[in-house]
Amino acid sequence: MSEDLRKEMEKLKEEIASLKEQLKAMSEKAAERRRGIYIDINDSISDYVREVMEGVAEGISGELEKSVFIGPHGIRIIQGRESIEEAEVETDLVKTASTMSALGSEHRLKILAELMTSGKYINELQEKLHEITASTLSSHLAVLEEAGLVVQEKVRGRYLITMPGRMAYKMACRVARLAQRRKTE
Repeated sequence: MSEDLRKEMEKLKEEIASLKEQLKAMSEKAAERRRGIYIDINDSISDYVREVMEGVAEGISGELEKSVFIGPHGIRIIQGRESIEEAEVETDLVKTASTMSALGSEHRLKILAELMTSGKYINELQEKLHEITASTLSSHLAVLEEAGLVVQEKVRGRYLITMPGRMAYKMACRVARLAQRRKTE
């Protein structure tokens, strides 16, 4: 076998080994996704959404690290309080209060629920939410827009729920269900 052919074969062996490693890494990521513990934050996502997603991922990770869940009622054993105090310092309390305030109205939650399926024009929202007057509906939409939970298309005027709006709505519903469950236990 010639020297050139031997070098070419060695190069191909190295490429195959590299491809095997890449395939193994991709398989591991796919397995993590199936288990539901992999969050891929893409560069094309806006900085705001990335910040929200990273915050949620950090919160979940931190909660799992400092807590142990035991039994059917989800009893937690806290390992330490340092991480809780650090998280409170880093939180933008003004933004948190604005978001929580926007979610603090039954009418605004109904608006978010309507927008979860698709964008809607104000007249469509008025038809669906007939118990809310037109001026009140406009006021609620302004609050939701200010909090970054909905946006209005500039050209068509249709209202759309944002990704943070979807997450906030789902989290608010989840918190309400957990609170109700605790209340009845």
